[in-house]
Amino acid sequence: MSLKLLVFSLGVIAFSFSPQLLSLWWIALLIPIFLSALVWPRLWFVLAFGLGLAWGLTAGHDLVDQQLPEALVGQDLQVTGHISGLPERDSRRLRFDFRPVSVVDARGKPLAQADMPDKLQLSWYLPSGYGDFADKEAAAAVLPALVIGEYWQLRVRLKRPRGFVNPAGFDYQAWLLRQGIGATGYVLASSDNQALAAPRQIFHWQDWINQRRQKLQEWVVENTGSSERGILVALLIGDSALVEKEQWQRMQQTGTSHLIAISGLHVGFLAIFGFYAGLLLGKCVQLVWHACPALVFAWLGALMCAGFYSALAGFNIPTMRTFIMLGLFYAACLARRQIAISDIFCWSLALIVLLDPLAAYDMGFWLSFGAVALLLVYFSGRLIAKSSPQPWTGFSPKDALIGFIRSQWVMFIGLVLPLSLLVSTVSLVAPIANAIAIPLITFLVVPLLLIGAALGDSWLLASKALLSMAAGTMEYLAQFLDFLLAHAGSWASPLVVFSPWLLPLLALSITAILLPRGLLPRQFALLGLVLVAGLNFFVAPPKPDDLKITFLDVGQGTAIVVQVGSRTLVYDTGPQYTRSFDAGSAIVAPYLQAQGISAIDVLVISHRDMDHAGGLKGLLDKMRVETLYEGELGRGSNLSANTPQARNCHETPPWDWQGIGFRFLTASVYLRHKSNNQSCVLLISYGDQHILLPGDIETSVEHQLLYTGQVPSEMALVAAAHHGSRSSSGELWVKHTKPRYVVYSAAYRSQHGHPHPQIKARYAAIGSTAFNTAEQGALIFRWRNEQLLAVELRRETARRYWFDE
Repeated sequence: MSLKLLVFSLGVIAFSFSPQLLSLWWIALLIPIFLSALVWPRLWFVLAFGLGLAWGLTAGHDLVDQQLPEALVGQDLQVTGHISGLPERDSRRLRFDFRPVSVVDARGKPLAQADMPDKLQLSWYLPSGYGDFADKEAAAAVLPALVIGEYWQLRVRLKRPRGFVNPAGFDYQAWLLRQGIGATGYVLASSDNQALAAPRQIFHWQDWINQRRQKLQEWVVENTGSSERGILVALLIGDSALVEKEQWQRMQQTGTSHLIAISGLHVGFLAIFGFYAGLLLGKCVQLVWHACPALVFAWLGALMCAGFYSALAGFNIPTMRTFIMLGLFYAACLARRQIAISDIFCWSLALIVLLDPLAAYDMGFWLSFGAVALLLVYFSGRLIAKSSPQPWTGFSPKDALIGFIRSQWVMFIGLVLPLSLLVSTVSLVAPIANAIAIPLITFLVVPLLLIGAALGDSWLLASKALLSMAAGTMEYLAQFLDFLLAHAGSWASPLVVFSPWLLPLLALSITAILLPRGLLPRQFALLGLVLVAGLNFFVAPPKPDDLKITFLDVGQGTAIVVQVGSRTLVYDTGPQYTRSFDAGSAIVAPYLQAQGISAIDVLVISHRDMDHAGGLKGLLDKMRVETLYEGELGRGSNLSANTPQARNCHETPPWDWQGIGFRFLTASVYLRHKSNNQSCVLLISYGDQHILLPGDIETSVEHQLLYTGQVPSEMALVAAAHHGSRSSSGELWVKHTKPRYVVYSAAYRSQHGHPHPQIKARYAAIGSTAFNTAEQGALIFRWRNEQLLAVELRRETARRYWFDE
């Protein structure tokens, strides 16, 4: 049965990567397979895989159907409904989930409930004049304090869920669909926006849980000013919205990020607490009712505590996996049946993909199940000598310590491959960091938080004292982790990127290390690891493209990566979306790191507008930059200790990389009085192929560059100036450059109207092939032997069935 469940799960996972959503009629093919399986039993595995595909197909139709109808996209709608989910507040906006009850269109016509998704994700922005990322007090004073379950009437503008599509990027659209969100949008300024008296409604258990989570979040925020309070909130309720970007980076580099949000380990600890609390209760009941089995109370207590803590975490995948495995184990105990640990693992895997068919897009899915699988493979079926076991636990402290050390070693070795594939890095200090962090957080910080939260207002002084102790412990842990990183330097979390053809040898070598002795020779494992290291680091990789230019999909902004052999130039870093999320650290850096690039040779910031330089600090925090050129030296400041001294791109001489020329085109200082016109204009020349990256220059600068003869004609590729704004790409400019390809780097349904229809028509009239990152995702152009090869459109090459056409 276990193997069939595993095959079923693989079927669901396989379909989640399907580029197309087939008709439901394809499920009828399972009927002949089922009838054949009655005759040939081995076909049951084929049927199990087919059932997995069928469930993925069925769920896929449900996920796509829940999205906002295209006819309502961009309309002004009046919606009434309930606040749902924890609101996220920063100094620029308030973001929250909303469950609509009724909808009225712009003409006052009520819409059917079936026309609207069950859940919306809305952003309520500060009015103009307040838009400062550091102005938290103004944000708190102007935007309402929303409470889960409140009934509101709002004027909104919606669009279908959509995310950026980049190589090595996070699929935000898949995440939205997994949360049941069928539309995103923002609240319009209107006198109609008001809280209403809530009508009688059906009880929603999820809202009830989220209300408890919101109260616990407020309890932490209001009662401690610790720098680690965001992590305390994450440990208590699984919400990481308040965790600072620097704290995430520290935990990731030390391999302890799995402890920030509620992990399966914490749920397991609470289950142990519930077990002994239930056992104590059962013993007390036995004093009155002698026939009462105390273990039943213990099993139920463990399940109740594990379920409660999993609910606080919002039932994320690690907690769901732990809760399901515990539930299956204790259900077998209650039924007085034996169940193999492999059956529990496969049942929990199958139930997870049943409940969340797109679970494979969650990194926690792979790491959580991968970690458990590693521990099962390593510890199951081994005879381990025990020393003087204690009567109440069955093992001695020495056994516990040895087991803990072995588990950390197994996790470190076994997760090298998945981590290198998922995040392109492995923390070398993780075993040391986790040896301190795991027991400290699991057995001290989490209990302090839970007990303090349970005391609440009834014992306020004791509650605050426990919270203060938890905060102080986390601050000492942060200092210890900083100490580790300071002494480890760049070796703390080096980039680990393996050639695809070496991955099977690496996987086999790791398997040979983890399996019991005798199954595979350890000498083979060591030889395999040496070969992998030697071939990966000392053998020259296949010859790269002569020139590779990637326009990353960053929404309303620009981020372009230029690669010549082993050298890398980045032109702009995209926007900053929130205080904790920017294109530099979330899009540009992962794309480079996935290729094994740890340093940028040249970084060009065309000008300091947010949509071009918003990701600068985030990128500098993750990547080393050798040379920095800027168009506006007087605006902005050094944002990181890693920031090199900026140079003026308008005064920089041309340079050459392997026969490919780079030159900044310059206009007069008089024309550069506006920010847009101070943009660095970069011309790249490869033989007779010319590529132009003009930033946000306007027609006045375009004309001077043309009149001074700096711009070649009939170019191979041009990035549309100012994202296709009508203030740029004048007729003379377009006719002279006459590019074979023009790229618009703009947001999907941009509120600025980019690219402008007039500009699109202007380029179309001269025969240019147009691409838009909003429609095609990231765009990759490659040149070899002075010839432009086929253009890679990421939304086509990495297509998923939920992408819009």
